[in-house]
Amino acid sequence: MVVSGIEYLDEGAELFPDGSIHDVTLARDTDIQGLPCAGGCDVVFFPSGRLRLASLSRPVVIGGVACAPGIVYLHESGALLNATLATAHEFTGVPVPARARVTLDEAGRLLERSQRLEADQRVGGLPCSAELHAWVYPDGRPSVVVLASPSIVGGREYPRGVELFLDEGGQVLDWRQVDLDSGRRYKQRVFGVHEAPFE
Repeated sequence: MVVSGIEYLDEGAELFPDGSIHDVTLARDTDIQGLPCAGGCDVVFFPSGRLRLASLSRPVVIGGVACAPGIVYLHESGALLNATLATAHEFTGVPVPARARVTLDEAGRLLERSQRLEADQRVGGLPCSAELHAWVYPDGRPSVVVLASPSIVGGREYPRGVELFLDEGGQVLDWRQVDLDSGRRYKQRVFGVHEAPFE
């Protein structure tokens, strides 16, 4: 299937009711709306036709932020929403190292960032497992963490291996159990519902 000069794979293509592309797999590496998108990977569009999600085939700068190859999310305006940093970057006084993932608002302000833990340690007072990255708000408070040991949060005790999703005030929004002792290799949260293998 070829649309606007871009070759897509037919199988698995999802269209909007008007027939425009929603989600489709690229047949080969292709530049779309100025971004180097990897062949064999999905691209997702907003109803307006603007790119929403892609997998970058090489490093690229988006809105002044150097992004590494891999999954990238965009706001409908084209502003960067979520990506892995290719180089260290400072967001309004908050230094973030290369290879961390960041989530930004439409104005480019940092909303949250991933943090690799070399060993189990406390993040915002919570005992966090190094098995998966922790996600923290700009001030360092936890956004998403997996507990390395039982902990009481908001008056409720959660067992080891619970992945907590917290608001900026530290209240639990949601949680799920992760078996840290099975030897199973879990996928690492990237952003929203999409995941990538833990590195």
